[in-house]
Amino acid sequence: MPRQKSLFRMIFEPIAIAIGLAAAARAVVHIYSIPSESMVPTLEVGDQIVVTRYFGGGAPERGQVIVFQSPQQPDELLVKRVVGIPGDLVDSRLGRVRIGGHTFPEPYLLRQAATGAIAPQIVPADCYFVLGDNRDDSVDSRSWGIVPRSLVVGRAQLVLWSSAPLGQVAQAAPSTGTHFRHASSRGRLFKWIE
Repeated sequence: MPRQKSLFRMIFEPIAIAIGLAAAARAVVHIYSIPSESMVPTLEVGDQIVVTRYFGGGAPERGQVIVFQSPQQPDELLVKRVVGIPGDLVDSRLGRVRIGGHTFPEPYLLRQAATGAIAPQIVPADCYFVLGDNRDDSVDSRSWGIVPRSLVVGRAQLVLWSSAPLGQVAQAAPSTGTHFRHASSRGRLFKWIE
């Protein structure tokens, strides 16, 4: 005859399992809020994003959006796109990023040829060259250089939701006069970050 679980075990065992799973998920997945327009149109102010850590020798790849500690202020987190990986020769020509002398396709930019000047440089081992998608309003590797692997928190995977007001208009850069219209918050629910 099967033994019956005690009432205590029947109630608290599932709770203990749920707490254990939540703690394990928290070690792998984090949620961050986007505070600036440096990644428009990919990420907008108020977007709540899911970030996953790199495990098992995984490393950021060219084109991925990552979250990392600021090389200048370690207590500040930044989000940018990886453009150059270790060993890449990165530069720009006519405002477009080049990798190894070839123009790097960037379909996520609203305005092509907006990168500005990047002096030719080889990305060192365990480092990354990162840029914001909104090149007119982003402080990134063009200003402070490469990002060491040790500062990378993880990869931005998903916009869970956005707390930006509907129909908000943001000016990307006063000097360009370019305006970006934010998408509705509804259209940003569970949106994969590409």
